[in-house]
Amino acid sequence: MRSFSIRLHVIPFVGWMVGVALMGCVAFDPAAQSRVENLNDRPSVAILPFGFDLEITNLSAVKTANEMLSPEEESKQVAEALREIQREARWLLMSRLAAGQGFQFVPPEQTDAQAEELQLKPGALPNPEQLTEFRRRLGADLVVAGSILDYGKVRWQWSTAGMFADISWETVAIGVATAWNPGIILGNVGYELLTSTPLWFGGGYLFGVAMRPVRVEARAFETFQGYPIWQAMDESAYAWRRPS
Repeated sequence: MRSFSIRLHVIPFVGWMVGVALMGCVAFDPAAQSRVENLNDRPSVAILPFGFDLEITNLSAVKTANEMLSPEEESKQVAEALREIQREARWLLMSRLAAGQGFQFVPPEQTDAQAEELQLKPGALPNPEQLTEFRRRLGADLVVAGSILDYGKVRWQWSTAGMFADISWETVAIGVATAWNPGIILGNVGYELLTSTPLWFGGGYLFGVAMRPVRVEARAFETFQGYPIWQAMDESAYAWRRPS
């Protein structure tokens, strides 16, 4: 049985890596590399299925539809699209954590089966008893639960914050590069407002790439005493290329 001190040692790394994984879906900074050389000392992580904290009933909220659909067909495609988004969100988080080479992972199939047995719905937070079962049955040291809070149309408070942050860092970068030329800076601000507003408030489709704003929250729990050790929320624009 691995000691609790091992998990305390990796908590800052867990928080940093999960935070980076949530910061964006288009491009990433290089992953922080773990210094734990012994594979057996790397904590085992179970990533639960992502949930949705909002009800989505219209296909246009999550993907572009080029044809009229019956209510039954639209409902079917919405359910399929949401399942794909949930799978993609977990895969993305796991990929980013794996890039740091600091964890072992419980196979998603085993995690899903255990969650179903414990009647733990996607996005729900596990209680201490359920966390104990993940440790006892699957050997998980950490359990990560995630929820998609907004998708396709982010609440205006968060959209405004995202746009402000995006414009701010671009203004600084352009200001430094142009000796703070007011014409260029204001021109970029106007361009960003014109092009970013539709994206942040609903998404779009351009040059074969579909874009949707998304806001995600994740929490990590240790499984020995069932304590939450990390929590963060972030938003970004999720982009993917439609299969040809």
